[in-house]
Amino acid sequence: MCAQVLKFRQAKKQAAKPASDTTSQSCAASTTVDEARLDTSDLQFWIGASGARYIHTVHSLIDCPEVPHVNYLLVRKEDCGFQTVLAAGHTTHHAASLNLAEIRRLGATLGANEVHVHMLARDDRQAKVIEHDLRASQIHGSMHSASPLHH
Repeated sequence: MCAQVLKFRQAKKQAAKPASDTTSQSCAASTTVDEARLDTSDLQFWIGASGARYIHTVHSLIDCPEVPHVNYLLVRKEDCGFQTVLAAGHTTHHAASLNLAEIRRLGATLGANEVHVHMLARDDRQAKVIEHDLRASQIHGSMHSASPLHH
């Protein structure tokens, strides 16, 4: 039995291809592998100190898209897969491009190579609660405060 891991974005692209496309299976398999390497988004749950689970979309620091009002974790992921959360925060600008610039600047300063984005906060108040819950779940004192301190 053979199993294949698919990402939603790739499956959608494959479904959109016309049926008359007659590439061999080996070419299709190598294309899927190449697309998987280029696709930097993935999903991961993080658990807050309260026990609440927060789903995050994972992006590389360089390939992170512009983001609206979101919560985020800046993470350094080692080659072996070990992850270290360097900062937790939420975006405060109305312009998505400014939010991305802030995330990339702080991430580069701290040595992050991944951005984990949580987009389900209803409002600024809930975003602050989620940020503090996630920060409290990490080792106290070792995580940088990514958001302004005037909460």
